[in-house]
Amino acid sequence: MRLVFVIVAVLALCQCASSSARGEGRRATIIIGLAAAADQADPRYTMLWRRLDEESGGFTAYGWGGDRLEFTTHSGSTVRAPGLPGEFEVARVDPGVYALDGVFATLNEDGVTYTAQGSIIGPERPAFEARAGEVIFLGIWQASIDGHLAVVRPWRLSQDDLRAVARAAEIEGVIHLRATRVEPVPCAPRRIHPARARQVC
Repeated sequence: MRLVFVIVAVLALCQCASSSARGEGRRATIIIGLAAAADQADPRYTMLWRRLDEESGGFTAYGWGGDRLEFTTHSGSTVRAPGLPGEFEVARVDPGVYALDGVFATLNEDGVTYTAQGSIIGPERPAFEARAGEVIFLGIWQASIDGHLAVVRPWRLSQDDLRAVARAAEIEGVIHLRATRVEPVPCAPRRIHPARARQVC
């Protein structure tokens, strides 16, 4: 009886491991850089990309799953590559089309914290497709504060940058350069929490 229990337990563990591996294999790896404009102070920027729903064309629900790419500069969890400006995020996401929801910036000056929203009302916004199992590099984007708004723009997309980031992040294998395209995505900005200033679509 004990032997039967052990066999069943081992089979269950193998099934879980297999399912997990299949799930991880389905995901895409996204590499993207964000650098502050040289003529500005260095705020803390948060950049958010979210997957689009295939039927509605709008953003999927704002959650914590594999359907969004979000990173914050000066967070200690990003990658820095020698000789390259800014910071880089390496994220695993579910396959699909992703669009830029927006950017949020905070800046501390003389003990006062200033915030700048960067939700893109749209409907036109940068987007890219992430396919299962592939690794893509979206280049370096430039972030700045224009008046009271946080703004990001594509800046550099090159093989030299790709190679430098891959070395710094210890990523091997084929990495594809991926330029963004324009997608129409409806957006109704809302706060992620009533007590917080930050908004998402």
